[in-house]
Amino acid sequence: MESWQELSNPRDLTKIFTQNLEYAAWNSLRQAEDSRYIGLAMPRFLARLPYGIRTNPVDAFHFEETTDGADHSKYIWANAAYAMAVNINRSFKEYGWCTLIRGVESGGVVEGLPCHTFPTDDGGIDMKCPTEIAISDRREAELAKNGFIPLVHRKNTDYAAFIGAQSLQKPAEYYDPDATANANLSARLPYLFACSRFAHYLKCIVRDKIGSFKERDEMQRWLNDWIMNYVDGDPANSTIDTKARRPLAAAEVVVEDVEGNPGYYQTKFFLRPHFQLEGLTVSLRMVAKLPSLKDVA
Repeated sequence: MESWQELSNPRDLTKIFTQNLEYAAWNSLRQAEDSRYIGLAMPRFLARLPYGIRTNPVDAFHFEETTDGADHSKYIWANAAYAMAVNINRSFKEYGWCTLIRGVESGGVVEGLPCHTFPTDDGGIDMKCPTEIAISDRREAELAKNGFIPLVHRKNTDYAAFIGAQSLQKPAEYYDPDATANANLSARLPYLFACSRFAHYLKCIVRDKIGSFKERDEMQRWLNDWIMNYVDGDPANSTIDTKARRPLAAAEVVVEDVEGNPGYYQTKFFLRPHFQLEGLTVSLRMVAKLPSLKDVA
């Protein structure tokens, strides 16, 4: 592809990335351990309206910026990473955690995008899509599976949204379903941000406690008490606001002695974040009676 506009052409992106030898380096990068800390947002979004008396006046001098709705090169575009950064900062400012950064109803919306209208050849009025390409739900899921974070525009509105927040890393698959589930969680940015935040804090508070603990049990009890401050006591019934401020559904700290090295301990933190809806498979059936009524009849 030469531009994102070609993304709408029918093609199997997964097949292209996995079977084309030209993407060997790309696939190697996705399998790297540290690639989970990389997020690739796309496509670009409209940075501002074209300069002009009726669109975006310039006070210093008279200037009409020539634009053509079909020509992307005549517009000013901004990297979608800036829009994602705004959502991350907003979530951290409001809740202290970078977890509500994706989804239309959970922090992923990018509002107030420039809406430029222009006359069409048939005499009508059309609106320039504020993202470089309108991405369908199917294509969004395909892009997310291949390590991208698509910005999806809602048609005929001035906003778009990040539906997913998948990191660049390709989650590993194991024979153990639990291990595969853990790999999938660690490759999603909302969960990764929360765990990384805990890692920053724990390194500092344990460092400051050096010399103050006498027994392993005392340290384990203190760390468990501390981390429980961020565990939602009723995750099944709590609000989104509560989940954002207490990002863990469960947590446990285990402190073990290091053999042959008195005073040194190995600490393991087990964190289970609130699971966010990633997708829903819908099936339709025409029936004469609802399943819930069969047992009653």
